Amino acid sequence: MARIITLITDFGISDGYVASMKGVILSINPSAVIVDISHAVEPQYIRQAAFILHTSWRYFPESTIHVAVVDPEVGSSRKIVALKTPRAYFIAPDNGILSYILYELAGGYKTHSYPASNATSKRPIPDGCEAITLTKEEYWRHPVSATFHGRDIFAPVAAHLSMDIPLSELGEPVTQLHAFPVPEPFKDAMGRTVGHIIHIDRFGNLITNLRSKDIPREGAAVEIHNQRIDNTAPYYSKSTGLMAIIGGNDYLELSVRNGSAADLLGARVGDTVTVHSRPHS
Repeated sequence: MARIITLITDFGISDGYVASMKGVILSINPSAVIVDISHAVEPQYIRQAAFILHTSWRYFPESTIHVAVVDPEVGSSRKIVALKTPRAYFIAPDNGILSYILYELAGGYKTHSYPASNATSKRPIPDGCEAITLTKEEYWRHPVSATFHGRDIFAPVAAHLSMDIPLSELGEPVTQLHAFPVPEPFKDAMGRTVGHIIHIDRFGNLITNLRSKDIPREGAAVEIHNQRIDNTAPYYSKSTGLMAIIGGNDYLELSVRNGSAADLLGARVGDTVTVHSRPHS
């Protein structure tokens, strides 16, 4: 049966880890269509994986199975979960990777500051969704390595799910999943909109949590690290130097044409970005 299974990991491509996962999937379902979203997540960087999953899953057909393996606590008592939403399935460690997915579905788990830690808390499963913890070992590959659950648990369970094994057959139901709060923009005492850098892509673009709706129609200036950008550019080649642009996922990005805004500014995830309304001329 030709079902799509996507993969996000921090495994890289210089070793055989990703290939091993694919081999297990195809051994169970030779017709599965496997799509690599990213294997370049920085090691153990759960928030990066969560954001990449958030910006990519919606472009796949309904009932796609998304597997995210960034799992610093592999081998411990942490749970592996599967979440079924109205449009997709997600298999991941219960460590916050699904935070943005839960945020999209329930509209909660938000904060006005960038969290200083990776602490999570338990959140209820959104209405219209169901979740299980993977406990049915007959659907795993054996023997199970304590350090490679991606190959021995995640991959075979995804393959069985792609063969239309019901979710309820794969584990026990759960009513809560761990999530970290998603930072949202806010208005400060001076009426400015304040956001944060939430992701830095491979081009060095600084992706903020500000959306197009947060930018005044009459124009705005964007400030970061005491540098001011006086307008937003419609596309990269329209401007030179440091620019602000609405990227393909509707997030405000700070970019440098043919360069890296992250390197230019020495910026990091969590840094503050402020939007000022430009006075009418």
